[in-house]
Amino acid sequence: MIQRLRQPGAIRIEFQPIVRVHEGRHELYAVEALTRGPRGTSMERPDVLFDYARRKGQESAIDLISIATAFAEAPSLTCAPLLSINIHGTTLTSIDRFTEWLLTSAASHGIAADRLMLEIIEHRAPWVIETFRATLDELRDAGVRIAVDDLGVGASNYQMIVDCRPDHLKVDRHIVFGCSRDPWRRAVLESIVTLARSCDATPVAEGIEDVDDLAVLLGLGINTVQGWLYAPSMPAPELAASPMFQAMKGRNP
Repeated sequence: MIQRLRQPGAIRIEFQPIVRVHEGRHELYAVEALTRGPRGTSMERPDVLFDYARRKGQESAIDLISIATAFAEAPSLTCAPLLSINIHGTTLTSIDRFTEWLLTSAASHGIAADRLMLEIIEHRAPWVIETFRATLDELRDAGVRIAVDDLGVGASNYQMIVDCRPDHLKVDRHIVFGCSRDPWRRAVLESIVTLARSCDATPVAEGIEDVDDLAVLLGLGINTVQGWLYAPSMPAPELAASPMFQAMKGRNP
């Protein structure tokens, strides 16, 4: 199966917009590249795909294929200010000269370093912390923005924030969805807003599906959001042609 995953077209990328709400206007802030496995298989789901790759010791290899595929397909979405890509923290420490590879790959498709946002995910630890921090410093020096993904679940905890010193905190949908009906979720979101302000980071809420949750988030000061309320993930040509994307692409923050 690993050999099949390495075949051209086996790893697919879908894109989803990240939106900033500003003075009642919904502006395109970024597009996130999301990995999908072979269509029609259980590994079409990214959690199944990466669990399998992790057990086979191929997590970093799938990361690199995913990123290269995203770069190849992203040029049709150049109107988005940022391109956000996911990567496991262990990949940053296991791939020699990762920063050079990333920037060269992006540049080959006309994507400047200051248009990149890396969303750091992790499902296992520890990584080599010195190498991890040094690689993040290289990326920042090149203009790449750093985000902690899935904040609030799994390994995306305070240690990840301390180690990454991120520009963005991406709050997992488990914390966001239903926040208009759940005071516990609202309390957690309030604490994240306070933390983000103290660290000069931007909170980004994932999993926005209804206007009531959005209203709560805006009231708390979280105005950068992502979810089905705006658009599901879809291939780049479909997203570029969608009415929502066409309407927002001229309204960039």
